[in-house]
Amino acid sequence: MRRPALLVLAALGLGLAACSTSPKSPSSSGSTTSSTTAGATGSSDWSSALAVAKGANLTVVSCPTVTFCLAGAASGLTYTLRNGQVHALGPAVPSPSPQGTSYLSCTAPTFCVAVPNLNQAAIFNGTSWGAPTTIPAAQGFTGVDCVGTTFCVSIDGEGNSYVYDGSRWSGNVGAWGAANQISCTSPQFCVAAEGGPSVWNGAAWTQPSDIDSSGQLNAVSCASASFCLAADSDGDILTWNGSTFSAPLPIATELPVTGTNASGLTGISCPSTTFCVAVDSIGRVFTYNGVKWSKGALIDNGNALTAVSCASVTSCVAVDRKGNAFVMGQSKE
Repeated sequence: MRRPALLVLAALGLGLAACSTSPKSPSSSGSTTSSTTAGATGSSDWSSALAVAKGANLTVVSCPTVTFCLAGAASGLTYTLRNGQVHALGPAVPSPSPQGTSYLSCTAPTFCVAVPNLNQAAIFNGTSWGAPTTIPAAQGFTGVDCVGTTFCVSIDGEGNSYVYDGSRWSGNVGAWGAANQISCTSPQFCVAAEGGPSVWNGAAWTQPSDIDSSGQLNAVSCASASFCLAADSDGDILTWNGSTFSAPLPIATELPVTGTNASGLTGISCPSTTFCVAVDSIGRVFTYNGVKWSKGALIDNGNALTAVSCASVTSCVAVDRKGNAFVMGQSKE
């Protein structure tokens, strides 16, 4: 049976009131055929649906610690999950117009950056969003990621990229297109899912490599400069080994749940080189243990999971298009 939501949340300090990251991974890592039944392996590790914002299309979640997450909706509205409470923050900027699905990043409960506007960025200080900074040249931000409090990098819909140094945003440092997601492990290493993956070396982005002809890259997560995983719309995973990405490896290969479209991976999070979680468009989670992927576990009854963030190997939060969050706690005893 699935673990009672209150027990899971009590252990993590999340969501009681309401009832967004990497290892040597050979390209030959195993995959398994995934189940679409509610009792699939791993589903008991996840809570039932927790209402964050009923009916909202939650598109991003970032969890810098096991007791704090910040979620964002397609409307630009934001919500915190902290110490057993869900709190609606409102929009990060007065007139949000999110262009992408990964427009916020948190590195601590007192530091998050959001770019949910054509040319504005805002910083969350642990209590509220500060006054937004306008970057006149930006043309519709689509993604951002941060390391610490003195480095963030963003990309807009025209392929312009901007860097935050702790006090201000730089001018355009160049990119190759809109990013579905960005993942950074240091100011000298980031990967962006921009059609093909593009790598930041501390000064510039490489031209995206055309290595995934079967699907669109939707998400990427890096645990180190020598390990990243990218997930695509065809249910495949691509692995970065420090110099190149592998060919796509299918992990979501089964037929779709009745009444849904075929599975596409929509989010991925790797808090370590031996643990990653991916989510898909029909409500399943897949877990990587450093060697192979688990079967898909259906936790959201066929609804689309849109993003996942793991603060540790025992604590993850996934969100969906219905305004719900799902919490993964410690393994069932």
